[in-house]
Amino acid sequence: MQGSAAANFKIAAFVTLLAAQVFGADVTMTVNPPIISLGEAAQIQVEVRDAKRPQAPDFPRVDGLSLSGTGQSSQTRIINGKMDKSVSYTINAYPQRTGEFTIGPFNYKVDGEVKRLSGSLKVVGTSGDVTDAQSWNDMAFARITSSRNRVYVQEPFKLTLSIYSKSGLQIQRVENLQGIPETGLSKTEWNEAPATRETIDGVLYDVRRFTASLRAMGSGSFEFAPTVTIQVASPRQQRQRDPFFGGFSLFDAVQTIPVELSTKPVTIEVLPLPTIGKPGNFSGVVGRFKFRVTAEPKEVAPGDPITLQMTLIGEGNYDRILPPALPAEAPFRLFGDAVRQQGNNGVRFEQVISPQNATVTEIPPLDFSYFDSEAGQYRTVSSTPIPITVNASSNNTAQVFAAQETLTAAPADTPFATESDVQRITGWLKKQWKRIRPWLWTLSAALGAGLLLFLARRFYQRRRKDTARVRRQQAPKAARAALKAADDALRKNDTTAFYEAAGNALNSYFGNRLNLPPGEVTPHIVLNAMEKAGLETEKAKFLFDHIEAARYGLSTSQQTAHKLQTVKNDLQGLLKAIEKTKL
Repeated sequence: MQGSAAANFKIAAFVTLLAAQVFGADVTMTVNPPIISLGEAAQIQVEVRDAKRPQAPDFPRVDGLSLSGTGQSSQTRIINGKMDKSVSYTINAYPQRTGEFTIGPFNYKVDGEVKRLSGSLKVVGTSGDVTDAQSWNDMAFARITSSRNRVYVQEPFKLTLSIYSKSGLQIQRVENLQGIPETGLSKTEWNEAPATRETIDGVLYDVRRFTASLRAMGSGSFEFAPTVTIQVASPRQQRQRDPFFGGFSLFDAVQTIPVELSTKPVTIEVLPLPTIGKPGNFSGVVGRFKFRVTAEPKEVAPGDPITLQMTLIGEGNYDRILPPALPAEAPFRLFGDAVRQQGNNGVRFEQVISPQNATVTEIPPLDFSYFDSEAGQYRTVSSTPIPITVNASSNNTAQVFAAQETLTAAPADTPFATESDVQRITGWLKKQWKRIRPWLWTLSAALGAGLLLFLARRFYQRRRKDTARVRRQQAPKAARAALKAADDALRKNDTTAFYEAAGNALNSYFGNRLNLPPGEVTPHIVLNAMEKAGLETEKAKFLFDHIEAARYGLSTSQQTAHKLQTVKNDLQGLLKAIEKTKL
């Protein structure tokens, strides 16, 4: 009995193992093409067949390869009455240098099983010589420089990122700047300077520069070693054709290759501000400044306004500059807050003041304190006194101010106006109203028309910038033009021209509708988009396969006019149905 039980156990284990081998998920990994030139891209694809719960693989990082642009596609086929399901996960590999690369081996877990996957890719030089050790660093490199290597807390300093590329290398865009410390610094905003050219060791380079002004919030050492990704234009290589997933392209296109450039680190030492000698009115301003004060008018009556202009010119952290204040004992009244105006190299404040009595003869000096980062010490600069003449008012304004403790204060909105002043201002306003009233409607109409034109222009510009929306609107028009060409080919009984026009209809419609770059319209992208929108994909798949086969593979001599008309009607019906949905 025991022997029989053991035999039964072995048989059951064998059957279980056999079932696992028959019904378990089948996973394969391919690198296509396995040999490419520098400047081309390869596709790493993991295909999972007969899996219950397939998941996207976590592709490992490979030194010298930039992996991006993951995609997913699925396929269901019935072969000899058996349903065959597969899911493919694809990622693009962009080499940064020549050589041989190994992807993996790495573990991929599916339905409780662990699969071991690996692949290889060989990258040769553009000349075709395998031994030619080329890399993108031979064509482009980046440098980071700083205007100062030692600064104080809150003192601005400038970083310059320079990207050098050999003449002829086309950089489409610069993106993904990393390696800047995320804490302890002010917000970093990069601005691009005009492009230049430089010669280094006898080689001519195109140079693109980006600058940013930063400040450290605290003392310490900050290291800057940014990396930046540039998108380099490269002619799209010829793709191998797959019956379903390979797709087809009706456009000559250019692809972009992401190239990661690193920089040699730059270290900035940030010193703390000293506590000894700090003035009482110090507000945290660090840099070097010149201070100038002007006043107009210089001849007034007590209570009349004087505009005080305080200008600070130099280099530093302008946002910490506060308006210099008059001495507390100065016989002046202030009206409202100082108005701030900031320029490229300085700050100006305007403050309205008025003398309180006729004994005032000057505007006293104003003080401004800052930390001179070049000298390493605090400085206080003072303006020169400004002589003014204050004439006694004919309506005894001086006496009113002199006895202001015994009088009721003037309204807050007219703090320096007397009763006679209010009457004079009111009369002046009435005269002005009589003058401008006839023009009021004309002015309103002109302003309204200008506003409408401004809004219309903004609306037009916004629509033009929304490329995806514009292309969605162009999709039906582009398809109709291609379908019209298909009708013309039908009348001429030109089968080749018919399928060419039908392919153009599919490519132009979905390219515009899905906002895809030229040459990126492939069946699996379109079918995936339709599946996500809840649309039936069987007819679309048939049309893609049939039209592509007729254009590139099968003979078209047996195609009857009736069959061509049916294909055209099906294609037109498909596009009309999709046009009514939100794809």
